[in-house]
Amino acid sequence: MSSLFRDPKRLLATIIAGVAGLIVLIDLVISLPQVGGIAQLLVNWAAIVTAVALVVGLINVVTSHVGRIRKRDSDWGYSVLLLAAMLITIIVGTIFSPVFSDDGSTGFVLPRSLIEKPIRAIFNTVYQPLASSFLALLAFFSLSAALRAVRKRSLDAIVIVVVALVVLLITAVPSLDMLPFVGSSIAWINDYLVLAGARGLLLGSAIGALVAGIRVLLGFDQPFLDR
Repeated sequence: MSSLFRDPKRLLATIIAGVAGLIVLIDLVISLPQVGGIAQLLVNWAAIVTAVALVVGLINVVTSHVGRIRKRDSDWGYSVLLLAAMLITIIVGTIFSPVFSDDGSTGFVLPRSLIEKPIRAIFNTVYQPLASSFLALLAFFSLSAALRAVRKRSLDAIVIVVVALVVLLITAVPSLDMLPFVGSSIAWINDYLVLAGARGLLLGSAIGALVAGIRVLLGFDQPFLDR
């Protein structure tokens, strides 16, 4: 913090970021008309800055990959594929469909969201199969990790692997739920052990996000200054 007071630019940026964050936070907690307008203005500014940053990043990616294509660097074909996919996605995502009016003129309608038909078709035909393939690969990585854990002969690792195998076996074979005590045992594991672990992860993530936000507001962390 001492270096912060010796650098007026960093101090000014920290004060602006902290005050802006507090205004938006107060507007979320307490409904005040005086604060609501300022908070909405700050949120709109943040959205504009984010959009500009996205465009700058897009230009940077295009420039980098065009340079690789011109120099015929290694794997430059992947750059061609990336640019083509990006161009198709942008065109389909921003130009929805041609519209024909009564007077014979034509035009295009901008999509209202990313769930419209053209962009949704790209996600259904490209993104979802790729996501399913990556999830399928995770099964092999999980199996490899389980084998390495068993080789260490650790009691904790063996318990985790055994419980995971039992749950996977019962889930893969639904008829096993009809066996005595099996269905109720799985329900108990899901309702107590799994749910408790999930809630613990959510609470830990929420507390971590809260602490990170407080550190930014107080100036201990300065991601807006790349520190």
